[in-house]
Order: sequence, then structure tokens, then C-alpha cells
Amino acid sequence: MSLQYPSPPLCDDLVRLRAWERTDLPCVAEASLDSVIPSGTTVPSPYSEAEGLAFIERQRDRLTNGEGLAQVVAEASSDRAVGQIVLLRRQPPAGQHVAGVGYWIVESARQHGYATHAVTLLAGWALSEAGLARLEALVEPTNVASHRLLQAVGFRREGVLRSYLGVGTDAVMYSLLRSDVADGGSP
Repeated sequence: MSLQYPSPPLCDDLVRLRAWERTDLPCVAEASLDSVIPSGTTVPSPYSEAEGLAFIERQRDRLTNGEGLAQVVAEASSDRAVGQIVLLRRQPPAGQHVAGVGYWIVESARQHGYATHAVTLLAGWALSEAGLARLEALVEPTNVASHRLLQAVGFRREGVLRSYLGVGTDAVMYSLLRSDVADGGSP
């Protein structure tokens, strides 16, 4: 099974998910200044236009190299990029029907519901149309906002993976199954 960009692009009244474009450099530049985003992603820090363009190209390449699907989280009203959401393929033994979900929103756009809407849209599509059976999200124990977001969307907490994100950095595993959605749950 291979992932493709959703057609038509996923959108609701608040967000639109789409491929990265050169015009999204201001979003990459702002993300590069964040105290957390660059440490857990490939967002360049320090930022330069060349590094920003390389970041955008890496996101676009995820689809062609089979790594996953990276999309911009854009404001539906203006198409301004405010973050990113990704589906990353899991390596065996997880199999072809499992993907990890990752997301970030630039600081100036937080507290507006963009991430919740983006995760809801992508999870619903991934489990119903893209053929995935399980989505996983790893969250640092202190990231209260992500814990709340995932629970609001319907993800279930499965446990703590000790020192999974580096020496001394635990990760809380959340999952959402196709059957969770089919049983009337979110998204």
C-alpha cells in the first residue's frame, strides 16, 4: 500500500491540508525559532532560505521515497501555512497498515484549534480511505496540550515507552484504530 496526497485535499471550516510549497517559507522560518520544534523534527535551526527550501523538499520527498506523507496545515480562509502534519510509515513488524502521526503548529497560530482539526481530518482519511488500520502517536509525558488533543480526537493511551525518545526521555504511546472509528468514535 502506498500513500498519496488526499484528493481532493482535506479541509474543513478552519484548516486545509496540502503539499508544501516554496511560498510556505515563512512558516518554516517561524518554526525554526521555536524552543521545541527543531529538536524533534528536521526543521532547520538556525534558519536560512536555502535550509528552509531543503526542509520543504524533504517533506515533499517523503511521499516519493515511501517514508510517509507530509502536509502543510494551512488556514482554510487564507491558505497561510501555520504548521505541519505527517503520517510516517512504521517499519516491520508493524506492517503496511500502521503509521505514526506527527504534527506541529507555529507559536503565533497556537490555541486556535488548528492541530485538533488537522489530526481529526487526517486520521479520519487515513483510517477510512488510505487503507491504514492503526495510527500511533508518541508524546513526551510533559506535553499536556498534545495529550489533550489526541484524547479529544479519540486516540487511546496505551502506555509509556521508557527512554524511547533518547536517554531519559520517555514517550507516551497513543493509538487510534480503524475499529475505533467504525464503532462511532472520533474522528
